[in-house]
Amino acid sequence: MQRDYFVIERAASNAHPLFGWDQSGSAFYKGTAVTLAEPIRLRLGEPVPSRPVMADHHSLPKPVLSTRLKDMLAGLNLFRAQLVPADVRVHDDVVRYWLLHVFNEIECVDRERSRLSVDDEDGVILGIDELVLDEAVLRAIPQPERLVFVLAESTSVHIFHRTVVDQVMSLTPPPEGLRFIPVTDWNDSVGFR
Repeated sequence: MQRDYFVIERAASNAHPLFGWDQSGSAFYKGTAVTLAEPIRLRLGEPVPSRPVMADHHSLPKPVLSTRLKDMLAGLNLFRAQLVPADVRVHDDVVRYWLLHVFNEIECVDRERSRLSVDDEDGVILGIDELVLDEAVLRAIPQPERLVFVLAESTSVHIFHRTVVDQVMSLTPPPEGLRFIPVTDWNDSVGFR
């Protein structure tokens, strides 16, 4: 089961810009659905590439997706996930993207088998050197409710089931700007390699 899960990361390309909030993003860090009257506003994050390549995936660090990825994922009716319209300022233009807001938090880090940096006072995970998922916890959750989720212990880590990864990667042409790292090979510094 561990081998069925992947962490989404941005592609290792300096041409694909990071995104930043151009408004308050606090509503997206409360672990609940959001209701908005208009698209959220994002901007290119620093450092801005001289010739930014607008790819299918950018990192906020939350996943921000192109319309074709949004259309594919929307058909999956992902549990406790929203595809929120996001307008991104790119120089003098505005480009429509979609924030993948996942509020499906699953507490499933196997603290005994993972290699973690943990705060001694409150047990909060500060870093993940090796991630092992608690398969008993995952087996107790119906598969449709764990196709895409974030770790409750570290909500910036977005986990995708192999079935979703396969569908994303089957798009033609292949999506640009993302990597899916097997959980067995992932740690929190992999995004910098």
